[in-house]
Parts: sequence; structure tokens; C-alpha cells
Amino acid sequence: MKPAEFVKRVSETLHKNANAKNAKAMEKYLLDQFPFIGLKKPERAALCKPLFAELKPFITEKWILEAAALLWAKKEREFHYVALDLFEKNRKLITPKSFKALEKMIITNSWWDSVDSISSYAIAPLVLNYPKMKKEMKRFADHKNMWLNRVAIIHQILYKERTDAEFLYKVCAQHMHRNEFFIRKAIGWALRQYAKTNTKEVYAFVEKNKHKLSGLSYREALKHK
Repeated sequence: MKPAEFVKRVSETLHKNANAKNAKAMEKYLLDQFPFIGLKKPERAALCKPLFAELKPFITEKWILEAAALLWAKKEREFHYVALDLFEKNRKLITPKSFKALEKMIITNSWWDSVDSISSYAIAPLVLNYPKMKKEMKRFADHKNMWLNRVAIIHQILYKERTDAEFLYKVCAQHMHRNEFFIRKAIGWALRQYAKTNTKEVYAFVEKNKHKLSGLSYREALKHK
């Protein structure tokens, strides 16, 4: 099955099961950033499961990139979620060759739901498995795009003891003056997650910078104290 055929079948399947009532609620939840077909994650996953199963014998990284680009070009948010599912379900196939495409996805159709998924299930494994990719997180941290900044801050949230604490504190310090909600939230979230692994150190960092951190970042960081 070629990528275009897969996307066509996904489109037919999703539209056939459209739910206008759900679509309105889902659009409202994301502040009307995107139109929806009206399929929540469990239903979307169930409908697409047979299609994903057909891909297993031949799917490659190149195939994923081609299909993801076609899905990302569509307007309804469910298609973007299917593209993200392709990366999540096949993360072992993803190499640095995918990085440029992933970066483009982060800065296109951008909102917290897609950005956070790309960060956790595509960027995070790449940086962990290919140490040379760490320089890209430094570039993201210095970038003018807010969503790339957010990825630099949160990409380690699942790393636990493998977290590069030095980078975490540095990127948080770099952006703690920012007014953007999604940056302030990201800083608090990243610190809170790492506090589960290194509580004393994180709380010391937070207290040291309590007058520089936003109230949101501070509260989020200490949420489980």
C-alpha cells in the first residue's frame, strides 16, 4: 500500500464515521484552532487499527514520512493524530533522517496536543538514542519559535534518571522570564516530572529561582510537594 492509498483509506474511514456533535466539543476544547471530524481517540484508534495492521510487513521510515506529510496537509485534526500515531507505533524505525520533517510538523498546525506528542514519542527517543541530536535541542532552546522552545524544555519528561539535568536547569533558566502560558506551563511540568527522580535537587533549584519563576511555573513544579 502506497502512502497516498493509505491516506485515502484513512480519510474514507474517518469521514464515514463522522460525529458532528463530538466535533463541536472537540473544536471547543482546542479553542477552535482546528476543525474536527468528531472521532475521539478510542474510536479513531479502533477504526484505524486494521489499516495499521496492513502496514506491518513493509513499512519503512521513508514510507512514514511520506504518509505523515500527506496527513499533515489535511485540515481536520484527526488526520494529524493519525500521522502522530504512525511515529508513535513505529518509533524504532525513526532515525535522525526524520528530524527535519518532525521539526516542520512542530511549527505547522501547532498546538499543545501535537507538539507534546511529537516531543514525547518522536523527538525524545531520537535525542536519547542519538546523542549527537542534543545539539538540536540547544538550537530549539535558542529559536524564535515558541513551540520549538517548548520541545527543548519538555522533551526529557519521560527520561527519569537519564535526564540531562544540567540542560534541563539551563533551558528553564533561559526561558523563565517569558510571559507565554505554554512556556511557563512547560517549565513547571518539566521540573515537576524530574522532581519524581531527583526531588531534593529540583526543589533547591525552584527555591533558588522562586523570584524569577512565574507563579504558574512555581506552582506546577511543586505540585506534588
